[in-house]
Amino acid sequence: MNKKTITIVVTILVAAIALVTYQIIKTRSANDSAAEMMRTVTDTEYGIGFSFEEGEDAFTLVEPPKDQSGVTKAYLMIPSKAYLDYQASDDVREAPAGMNIFILTMQEDASSTASSAPRADRMTRLKEWAVKNDTLTQFSVAKATPEEVEIDGVKALKYESDGLYQQTIYLALYKDYIYMFVSQFDGDTDSTKTAFPALMDSVSFD
Repeated sequence: MNKKTITIVVTILVAAIALVTYQIIKTRSANDSAAEMMRTVTDTEYGIGFSFEEGEDAFTLVEPPKDQSGVTKAYLMIPSKAYLDYQASDDVREAPAGMNIFILTMQEDASSTASSAPRADRMTRLKEWAVKNDTLTQFSVAKATPEEVEIDGVKALKYESDGLYQQTIYLALYKDYIYMFVSQFDGDTDSTKTAFPALMDSVSFD
């Protein structure tokens, strides 16, 4: 049987109207993830590493090609059974909820970078970016005031929001990149929620 090209419409839905379409250039089968194992990803280009459980009863990693949404790099960890079901379907529908890591280039106004005034601290710049990109971050409709936390020593913002799925979101600014960690889930027992703390604990910056 010839391999077919699979087009996956990934609903990031970090905002109510944010849809990002990716062309998946590699197919996966059930045999590719027959046994659960911890997989470690080290991205030297963007200075980040993380680990997650991969396998038939765990997650499948999908790395979409760069698109026009402003996302420089994306790692999508989708529950394997839901992903295989999605692949088998001919219907155009939202992709399954998953654990996602998005890396975006920090864009700042030319006037602010050219100014002789002292540069704002990292957290101020991060909050300003989150507000400016509210369609993506859904920062203005967070359920509570975002909490300041640390990810491997890097200061970050943590908050929750609702869209098509419930979401836990972390935002971090490191070396002029925005790192956005998102868990989408349907309830407290959803695997994308229960596995997310371990993923976040594994994150490291170089």
